[in-house]
Amino acid sequence: MSPQTYLRTYRPDSAVLTGEAFDQAVVRVSPGDVVGVVTMELGGPLTPTDVVPFLESRLMDPVEVDLPVPKAFRPTAARVLAKRRGRALQQSFEMIGGCSPLRRHVSEQARALEERLTARFGTALSAEFRTYVAMRHGEPSMATARRRMVEDGVSKVILLPLQPHFSASTGGSSLAYWRAHGQVEAPTTLVAEYATHPKLIHALNERIDEGLQRFDREVRGRVRILFAAHGAAKRHLTRLGDPYCCQVHATVRAVLDARADDRQSSVAFLPTLGSGAELGERVGDAVADAADDGASALLVVPISFLSDRIDTAFDLDVTGRAIAAKEGIRHFEVTNGLNNHPLVIDALAECVVTHIEPDVLDAGLGLADATRVPAPSHCPVCDRVPHTRVWRADAPVLASEALPDEDDAKRSAA
Repeated sequence: MSPQTYLRTYRPDSAVLTGEAFDQAVVRVSPGDVVGVVTMELGGPLTPTDVVPFLESRLMDPVEVDLPVPKAFRPTAARVLAKRRGRALQQSFEMIGGCSPLRRHVSEQARALEERLTARFGTALSAEFRTYVAMRHGEPSMATARRRMVEDGVSKVILLPLQPHFSASTGGSSLAYWRAHGQVEAPTTLVAEYATHPKLIHALNERIDEGLQRFDREVRGRVRILFAAHGAAKRHLTRLGDPYCCQVHATVRAVLDARADDRQSSVAFLPTLGSGAELGERVGDAVADAADDGASALLVVPISFLSDRIDTAFDLDVTGRAIAAKEGIRHFEVTNGLNNHPLVIDALAECVVTHIEPDVLDAGLGLADATRVPAPSHCPVCDRVPHTRVWRADAPVLASEALPDEDDAKRSAA
């Protein structure tokens, strides 16, 4: 489906944009079923010539991007803006290797997730698991994923946005585009969020500990942490009660609570692509504020991204570093992406099977409670009390020997 066709036929549906239209809690899996797990992501250009079309496609998205033009003029505005901004974006990609690393990371995550689901739960369910990558922009597209699911005889579908926090700007955009391609005949459910899954929290803290090791020993004790999240439109908070900012801060709280140190920290958001109001403080402003507050060492932690991409490799590590240097922060680092971290793969697998009946998770294997509970503090952005899904406190946080962490493997090879 072309961006023009989608824009022409798009009608806002709050049940889709909030995920309620897909949240059927669980799907019943019987022996012989083929369970299709659809890993949803934003996408990215694979070659320099893909940059402008990718940018134009994003600017055409009525959910993600707020453009102050009538719908009839949006294609023209998107085309002009994409060409105008395309060269700068191409240069950004050139500085990180010429294309987006996102597709490679997501493909590796999908393969590892399929292996993990098959190894841990396939026999218990007498069912087959297949994973599919579905990009909101670019390939493999959602249409491609749906076609492959039909060819593979998928009988149950679990939608898995690869963002731990639900936002209409990200997950909602993907769901709206998925629904625009028509209903899927197979029973479908949605993994809406996994903001405080203990294995995700553990993996994030491992990345923080690795990042701290990059600082000289005499500096390490005074390193501040800046948690950087994907930008989101404020209009979704006001119109849909978007839980995104609350869930981001719930993750940050869980990460800090799990740490033995007592470092100063803050949370900021990357700029959005459109022109509307945004959630929270921007990353660049937060870096400047840290400098004004006397910080000389800063560790940036991408908190809402499961994979490295232009946002982490360029916006944070290049642009953020330049801002830090200008503001007088001498020591600046960005943590590695979670990517194929075995704990993340385990967390995703457990999220998937908690949406399946019969329950195949034994006690202590990360079973999710059916309820959401409030956090002990209010969200600093919207002043609401965050509610996130609760996972058993006794869920083991053991790295899988079968799934080596690609970043550890690269360091060993070096």
